[in-house]
Amino acid sequence: MSPSRRSTLRNIVAVARREFVFRGRTRTFRWTTAFLVVVGVALALSPVIIRFFEQGGPGERIEVVVGSSEPTVDVTATLNVLLNASATGSPDANASPDFRVESTTDLDAARTRASDGSTSAVLALSRTGDGDLAFTLYSKDGPLARSSLVIRQAASSIAIQDRLNRAGIPAIDQARLFAPAEFVMEQADPGAPAGAASVEALAGTFAISFALSILLFMAIILYGQWVAFSVAEEKNSRVMEVVLAAATPFQLLSGKVVGVGGLAIVQYVIVLVPSVIAILLQGQIATLVFGGNAGVDLPSGISIGLLGVFGVMFVLGFALYSVLYAGAASLVSRQEDVNQIVAPLTLVSVGGYLVATYSSTGLIPIDSPLVVIMSFIPFFSPYLMLSRLGQGAATPLEVVAAILILVAFIPVALWIAARLYRSGVLLYGQRPTPRTLYRALRGQ
Repeated sequence: MSPSRRSTLRNIVAVARREFVFRGRTRTFRWTTAFLVVVGVALALSPVIIRFFEQGGPGERIEVVVGSSEPTVDVTATLNVLLNASATGSPDANASPDFRVESTTDLDAARTRASDGSTSAVLALSRTGDGDLAFTLYSKDGPLARSSLVIRQAASSIAIQDRLNRAGIPAIDQARLFAPAEFVMEQADPGAPAGAASVEALAGTFAISFALSILLFMAIILYGQWVAFSVAEEKNSRVMEVVLAAATPFQLLSGKVVGVGGLAIVQYVIVLVPSVIAILLQGQIATLVFGGNAGVDLPSGISIGLLGVFGVMFVLGFALYSVLYAGAASLVSRQEDVNQIVAPLTLVSVGGYLVATYSSTGLIPIDSPLVVIMSFIPFFSPYLMLSRLGQGAATPLEVVAAILILVAFIPVALWIAARLYRSGVLLYGQRPTPRTLYRALRGQ
């Protein structure tokens, strides 16, 4: 290696080390990291947390008043099975029930207990003029509350079963009448990649790709602005004029990007490790909290390939945007003007993120020409190719092509940023007009 290259590498490493150590020691970095760790673990354990708060201790107490309705089914036992099956997905004898259904004969006393909170709800039965069962629910909850909705659904099932019993239809025939139909969904194009096999798998795949897109967007915006504010801070304090005596603008720019990028990767590792551990131990934690078979499943849709592509897109997307953020921030003299000068880049990033989000949710078809073309444009490919891959709409060859295009475009962005940086670091007291940008790119 020639002496000039060794000197360049040494200066880049020195600037990167200084940026890494200085920002890593700040109170903002420590508190942000701690906050993100807590949020990451909470999101990983969100199914357990939601179920813990929904179960309400030993189970919500539901009182049933049959009165003179004389139903042909055991309403209390049937309602108990239906409510707990609706809450957990399937009845589980080992799990604590979410609802405790009890029978009572005194409607007024039951309503009083519902008013003072010792009972969650009271369900009173009666008969309509044509002989069908009618239900009245007394509860402090609204009609859209979770308990109200599942009780209404269970009451409809009991009413149908009562009608069939009165019509003399045997129980075995009733089960066959309401057995779900066989329903299979296939792609219209025989050559298209197979989609999710079930609604649950589709939801899991969407959740994972959507979450990774959010993480990628937050990383690019957050760490890119770190670089921008670092440039503006040193320029505002005139420290940059001293540093430029020992390092070239290109070396200073590269060192800042490498230093902040290394710190970003360290922070993400610190956040992701406990979050992944929490996901892997989710079943054991749920069993410890709830006892028995907790029925909390690990999220589907996670694959080594998807996580690998996320890591590559994270590094390349950050490299692309951060060098442009640094070049743009060098054109302003005050930190207060940073957000204004980097706003166009932020809007471009937001545009790619929104299209990725809309295509993941189905508002924009994932295979539409707009999404496909944008997934190969370097400014948008980190978001859109990740979404397409998560939805099974991108082939490995397309992913590799998008990565190669992004890698090829980063030197172009670095050249543009270096030209802006070289002219902008010594530019004071001037507003960044289009003419100023043009002159900076020409090196004048």
